[in-house]
Amino acid sequence: IAEFIGRGWLSSFDYVSIRANSREQRLVDSLKKRGADGDYQVKEMNAVLNRETGIRQLYESVRRYAAGKKGIVYAVSIAHARQIAAYYSLHGVEAVAIDSRTPALERKELVEDFRRGKISVLVNVDIFSEGFDCPDVEFVQLARPTLSLAKYLQQVGRGLRKSDNKESCVLIDNVGLHRIFGLPVRDRDWEAMFEGRMAGNAQPRTRMENNGLSVSCSLSEDSKRNEGLEIVMTHNCLLDTIRNGDLICLGGGGPAGEEQWTVLKACRDRQSGLWGLRCGNKITVIPQYREVFDICANRAAVRFKDGRTGVVDKSGVLMVVTGCCRRLRFLKGELLSVTKEDGSDCYTDLKTNRTYQERPVVFSYGGIELLRVGETFHSRTRKAYTSMHGLHKDSLCFYGFYLKIPDYRVPKSFRLVDPVWSAIFDVFACVLEGDDEEVYWCCGCLADRSIVVMDGEGNYYHVEKGKGKRYIACNAPKAGEADFASVVEGLRKEAGRRAESVQRERQQNEEEKRRKRLEEIKDVLPFRMGMKWGLKWGDRIVVPPCYRNIC
Repeated sequence: IAEFIGRGWLSSFDYVSIRANSREQRLVDSLKKRGADGDYQVKEMNAVLNRETGIRQLYESVRRYAAGKKGIVYAVSIAHARQIAAYYSLHGVEAVAIDSRTPALERKELVEDFRRGKISVLVNVDIFSEGFDCPDVEFVQLARPTLSLAKYLQQVGRGLRKSDNKESCVLIDNVGLHRIFGLPVRDRDWEAMFEGRMAGNAQPRTRMENNGLSVSCSLSEDSKRNEGLEIVMTHNCLLDTIRNGDLICLGGGGPAGEEQWTVLKACRDRQSGLWGLRCGNKITVIPQYREVFDICANRAAVRFKDGRTGVVDKSGVLMVVTGCCRRLRFLKGELLSVTKEDGSDCYTDLKTNRTYQERPVVFSYGGIELLRVGETFHSRTRKAYTSMHGLHKDSLCFYGFYLKIPDYRVPKSFRLVDPVWSAIFDVFACVLEGDDEEVYWCCGCLADRSIVVMDGEGNYYHVEKGKGKRYIACNAPKAGEADFASVVEGLRKEAGRRAESVQRERQQNEEEKRRKRLEEIKDVLPFRMGMKWGLKWGDRIVVPPCYRNIC
């Protein structure tokens, strides 16, 4: 959704919601019963939410934020929908209720009247969650709580179609769904959901105060406190956030009831005008910053009283100094965008505190990360490494616990495990998984797939998967210390024995599987299907028809 809004294919939106500590939110949180589909039970929702005070609040929300606009309201039940439509119509808003009991012909006429503008508001019960196409819908009001992410996105999606006369859409969340699912533009791990590694539906009371965004609207605390609802996101702020690539994934996979109070937020002191930091209701940094540019996880980009800027943790400890600049903002991949006083941008790697003039692109290989800056790759290790110019990403090879980077700038002291093999054809820089110290030179691979590497000081290490590196030799051995050649010879013999043992074990396992398989099918009988023959064991087909003949 964020990408499509950024490309102009979907409409931007303003998002308005009830407050976290409001009466309406407490009513939604009190819902306990579940239906057959795992969502809130309709009967209980109707009993709790279909009340005059709640419907009056719905109308006031539309009057304040979507007066004169054309929209869709999602209700809890048929009775709820009809009550809402009647109340809106009584107060001058042309509204009708459509539900499963509405005759098909009448429903078609009402929808056409809505398209032509004769009707301003359609109130429905799960009728227009998907497949309804009316691009000039200007607001969507969520009056039905749900635990289904799909239903939430389908409902808000009815207002995100582009239209010539629509600058943006207003999403009015009267049941606090953004605290469960985040904003519609939140980055989600769909692959993990489809594979069953992450639940797609939400758990009640699992709330996310930052709504999946690293920015918040610039509304004063006083103006927010005087309203029945709060503005979570404006369309202009959303567009800036998407264009700057500031969307981040917060939460979303934690257990039900996970505490929201670990989310870092900025707080302003009205008397001094300075900003501090807080986690929930706990102040972690007293107001002392002139400005808080951005917050990401437990870090904040701030401007100090003297005009300098930098990044601090949630306790105010300085992590990165950026001098004097106009603006700081966090990007994906632990990168920081720095807008200088002259308006130009540079980028700081928060893992290494190194600065680049071009925006880096993060490449991940297992637990190893590289930054692509222009035509070169840069390591995220303590000791900096830059690849050869113009290296293509496909020439990098990941082997499960190390990454090989082609590089012929090998030190003269470099030695190969197999000296017969020419260094011209087998010279690589090597990044080890879990090793943030430096990038090594790969000396070769042993029979058991372990490797030998050399660091920048001429020290050699043996590296096995899951065991890290182990020092074995150096280019200038001390008295009594074994030299590289003899140590490597011993490693090669040991690796050969291990590889043979692994191979024997693999063959034994395969032979055992084959023996069990033959034991299982000793009573099979051949059967014919068409021109092919297969094997049957009772009614079970052991081998499908694939043979011309069974001798």
